[in-house]
Amino acid sequence: MINPETAAQADSGALPAIGVFAGLSGRVLGILAEAGRFETFEKGHYLATQGEPHHTMSFLLSGSMDVYVRSRADTLHVAEVKPGETVGEMNIIDPRDQASADVVVAETSTVFSVTEPAFLELVDRDPMAGFAIIKALGRELCHRLRKGSEAMLRQAEETRSNFRDMDY
Repeated sequence: MINPETAAQADSGALPAIGVFAGLSGRVLGILAEAGRFETFEKGHYLATQGEPHHTMSFLLSGSMDVYVRSRADTLHVAEVKPGETVGEMNIIDPRDQASADVVVAETSTVFSVTEPAFLELVDRDPMAGFAIIKALGRELCHRLRKGSEAMLRQAEETRSNFRDMDY
């Protein structure tokens, strides 16, 4: 859950330096806060729907969200989003017309959101602030990629181990 100081910052329109944006200066956080909006969503609300248009990055301040990917009849839970984490950042960095996953609010959540056009305007106005934000997002995406690669490697090793243990 979000701490009281962070909640007060969000209530005042200030973007707190937590999670993905912990290393950003107050100046950059202020510029980013001016480009977006703070919202509260109830449990069950969809922030993004896989395959539907989506051009917004959301930064979770409090609560939690779940990320699901659908393929034919299967639905796979791929992540739980916690305070300080983002969703939709890929569409800010590499715009696509469709969301790559469903993002569903798991419990009442406070979110800071910025649209792709507003972010691009921010970058045009202040390229250094834009660079700092993209660098922070890039670090987060690299972290997720490494974590995913490690999980796939563990799964492959477990599958091989199970195969070797089989009786023929």
